[in-house]
Amino acid sequence: MLRVSDIYAYLDEIMPFSAQEEWDNSGLLVGSGETAVTKVLTCLDITLKTVYEAERIGAQLVVSHHPVIFHPLKRVMAGTPVYELIRSGISAVCCHTNADIAENHGTNAAAYELMKKNITLGEKTPLPDGVGWMCDTPEMSAKELAQLLAGIFGRAPRYTAGSGSIKRIGFCSGSGGSMLADAIAAGCDAYITGDVKHDVFVDAENMGAALYDCGHYETELPFAAACAGYISERFTDIAVSVSGDGKGYILG
Repeated sequence: MLRVSDIYAYLDEIMPFSAQEEWDNSGLLVGSGETAVTKVLTCLDITLKTVYEAERIGAQLVVSHHPVIFHPLKRVMAGTPVYELIRSGISAVCCHTNADIAENHGTNAAAYELMKKNITLGEKTPLPDGVGWMCDTPEMSAKELAQLLAGIFGRAPRYTAGSGSIKRIGFCSGSGGSMLADAIAAGCDAYITGDVKHDVFVDAENMGAALYDCGHYETELPFAAACAGYISERFTDIAVSVSGDGKGYILG
């Protein structure tokens, strides 16, 4: 019989929890490793809707990117995701910064594979900070790349045009604006991320760098479907679903 601990061990194998940042809270955060599993739900965030969806489909485990418990809890009240998980007997495993830095199975790997379907990308190498990747691309303008990224991530990015054509990109899903200078110093003509602050756009303009904000949510959402694929490939005798048919919660 497959248990939560078996799935946890596999996720630990491909995205080691020991590699998470010291401030992070990845791992088995709710439930028991001894719980038997026949159905798994994957998602970006464990919201109340996610918990109720898991309960409705009979999932015993939810695997998310963002931790359902991040800051210390002083109370667990009815009507909160943690309470509802416990009430429903549903376990939660969260793969946060350990997934951000994983080479072949994490958030940035999922974004890389998605971009490869629309852009011819060379082999990826780590960004200097170790989170995210950089790779060669066919030569294109900043506007051409913006149009491609809009189709890939489902929203038109805010961007700076830079001072020349683009032949090499760096990317970090989520919020990676602080790594702009390192990406450009490493030879990237363009840097793709989300949650870019105004001052970082100003820095990019002054550096003559092409910088793209494709959205925190949009650049990390592919991980939910990718994670479902990882689990399904390893454990063929259980049902694995992506929350909301891969759409996640809707921002608008």
